Amino acid sequence: MRRISFATAVALLAGLLGCRSTESVGPRGTSQLIGGGLEQTVELIPAQPDSGQEVHILSVVTNKSQDSVAVVSRICGLDLAGNVALVMNYARCAGYSRDVVLAPGDTVTGTDMRVVASPPGRYVLLVRQLVKPDAWVEIPVDVQ
Repeated sequence: MRRISFATAVALLAGLLGCRSTESVGPRGTSQLIGGGLEQTVELIPAQPDSGQEVHILSVVTNKSQDSVAVVSRICGLDLAGNVALVMNYARCAGYSRDVVLAPGDTVTGTDMRVVASPPGRYVLLVRQLVKPDAWVEIPVDVQ
């Protein structure tokens, strides 16, 4: 029987929350204001993956404004771009996005899992959780 690591369990839990509710598991990664009073925080688990290792990408969008904000958020994965090679290693649901109204302080969570296919080096990963407003967060990735 294969053991599941703590990081894997947290990422899977966040994925379930991302498809079911607006509650979040808060990452400690790169944060960026993305407009309209929204802040997106993205964390890689592990933070410095090895080539060939599975990486979990956790994204949390928080409404930092005093007003409710309507967004369209990805479900069943995140949109990824950049120069780091990441390979999908599992089947995912067929959903793409959902409409969410975030009250002040509310969050919406999204996750993805991929295998790092790039050799050791420094790369850039672009992560999009919100389709509307369209927002990409750039994070550095050091592949070991």
